[in-house]
Amino acid sequence: MRILFINPNTSEGFTEKIRRVVEQYAAPGTIVEALNPVNGPRSIECIYDELLSAPGTLEVLLSNLDQYDAFVIACYSDHPTIHAGREITDKPVIGIAEASMYFACMLGRSFSVVTTNREWEPLLWDAVRHYGLSQRCASIRSVDLPVLALEDSEEEAFQLILKSSLDAKEKDQAEVICLGCAGMSGLDKKLQARINIPVVDGVVSALKLVEGLVGYGMRTSKSLTYSQPGYKEVVGYSAIFNTPYKSKS
Repeated sequence: MRILFINPNTSEGFTEKIRRVVEQYAAPGTIVEALNPVNGPRSIECIYDELLSAPGTLEVLLSNLDQYDAFVIACYSDHPTIHAGREITDKPVIGIAEASMYFACMLGRSFSVVTTNREWEPLLWDAVRHYGLSQRCASIRSVDLPVLALEDSEEEAFQLILKSSLDAKEKDQAEVICLGCAGMSGLDKKLQARINIPVVDGVVSALKLVEGLVGYGMRTSKSLTYSQPGYKEVVGYSAIFNTPYKSKS
């Protein structure tokens, strides 16, 4: 099977980190690739960033629909392109936040998310509620670092993530930690060894879930929520954005 990970921001360093992690954990016979848009924000830290990243992310998805069996949107959020992607194709499209939270629910009764900047906390609470997991989420804690700092000061970032994870375990009674940013990918095992509870990497969780969906032959339901978009005129965008629509009747 062939799986494409799309990093919605334009940080090639983050994309390369995602590629290394998925290549490490991919099952025999799974071919993985990681790409990012050429246009858009360097990092995603607010709703405006999310929306600004959406056209470029959709363009990457639309350009590769025929080459892959499944797609992962590698932003730790309820990114709008996850749901748009499910309308565009019946191939599995999943996000790393949802994947990690589902994994966490099977490893403990409660989980906490440790993320980057404080402004991201309410957005992740919205995602938790959307996924129906409010009663399972003990807390969402930020380390108060911008996303790109994860590239620039890895040891400082790790120490802040470690502190927040310990606080989530000891103060919030979290039984599992979810790493709340794709830029934290690869820190799971090191962190788990220090705090002695499971630490879930969203990138790896998404890989393993999507391998299972493809191997099981599952497709996205088109009966209602993710039905194909109806025809309409699209003005000012590349012609590729017209391709998901039903033919004009």
